[in-house]
Amino acid sequence: MEYEFFSDLYKDVHGFRPHGLIQPTAELVDYLQRELECQIVREREEQQKAVDICMSVGASSPDVALRWLEQADYADYY
Repeated sequence: MEYEFFSDLYKDVHGFRPHGLIQPTAELVDYLQRELECQIVREREEQQKAVDICMSVGASSPDVALRWLEQADYADYY
C-alpha cells in the first residue's frame, strides 16, 4: 500500500494529513474508507435537505435550488 494513498484518504476523512508515526494498516484503511463513505452520505443528505427547503420557498427546479445555494455560499465569502 502506498503511503500517499493512505495520507490522501486520512486527509479526506480528517481534514489534515497524518502526523507522527501513524502506520497504515489494512484495518485502519478499511475504517477510513467506511468513515469517508458515511461522510459522503451525510453531505448528500444535507444537500438534499437544503434543496428541498429551496424548493419549498420558490425554486422552480432542483437546478435552480442548487444555483441559489451556490450563490448563498459565494456570498458568505464576502
